[in-house]
Order: sequence, then structure tokens, then C-alpha cells
Amino acid sequence: MTLIPFKHLNSIPLEFDVIVGNLTFKGTLVHKKGKIAQLNGTISGIIQMPCDLCAEIIERDLEEELFFYISDGIISENEDELDIVEITTPMIDMEELLNSEVELIKSDYFCCPQCEGKTLEQEF
Repeated sequence: MTLIPFKHLNSIPLEFDVIVGNLTFKGTLVHKKGKIAQLNGTISGIIQMPCDLCAEIIERDLEEELFFYISDGIISENEDELDIVEITTPMIDMEELLNSEVELIKSDYFCCPQCEGKTLEQEF
């Protein structure tokens, strides 16, 4: 488990590099203001995803750029325009962030090469 104390972040970017299975999550964390930090990073590697039409599991190369903010606690300010991940512990769990982002990527619509161009109505 890779944990980074929020209080250790400052205006100098802190580099991180996390490897979980076939995935690498690397980038920087920098304190922006108050309880807000900024994450710039990349997730790369191979993930397995089911095709949304035929359910066949396909390995997919991943090279995903990430940019979002992390809040040390619940945000009470009006920060609607920002993509903010609120953490409720004093530690930033980088593996949890990686897993969460991968699940978000997997939730996107995905078709295997055999189903590409087909619609669900054509399957039935």
C-alpha cells in the first residue's frame, strides 16, 4: 500500500510511482491552496475488460493521462468547476486512487474488434 501524508505536500511537486499488477501509476502531487492538492499523472499498462456486446474478456493497452484535485476532507466551498476527490483520512492512498480510476475507465463503453461497428439491436 502506498500512502502519502497530505500534510507533507507543498508547492514543490512530490513525485510518486505506484505499480499494481500490470499497471503503473506515476506523476506528481502538489499542494495548491488550503485543503486542496493537484494530481497530474499517467496510468499505463494492460487491463482486462469485457466487451459490452458479447462479454468476451479482452486485454487492452492503457495509457491514460489524469488531472484532478484532492481535498483533505469534505469541501464546503463552491468548487463545482473542479474535479475533486475528497479523502477523509490524513493519508492519500495512491493504490486506492489507481483502482478507482481504472474502474472508472472500465465503466466506459467498450467493444472488442469482432463487435466493433455493431449495435446491441444487431446482436439480437
